[in-house]
Amino acid sequence: MDTGPWSECVPIRMPNETAVHMVSNTRQAAELLSKHWPVNRGQAYEHALDICQAVLERDWPSYVARAAFVAAAREAGVNLLD
Repeated sequence: MDTGPWSECVPIRMPNETAVHMVSNTRQAAELLSKHWPVNRGQAYEHALDICQAVLERDWPSYVARAAFVAAAREAGVNLLD
């Protein structure tokens, strides 16, 4: 499986954490969403999980997973950093 590399990294900070996660591919996004995400429900969250899986199975381009991940971060109140 391809990791679905992104053209631009998404730096995030989870609620109540000081560490910055530099998410640069679909595999990293999928792992954060499935194992470390502050919520486990929501329309954007579920969509991002589905899209990440599709990208990893090579059914979708990686930029779609990046956009879905950003939407899930906004929905969950995860800090998107510049």
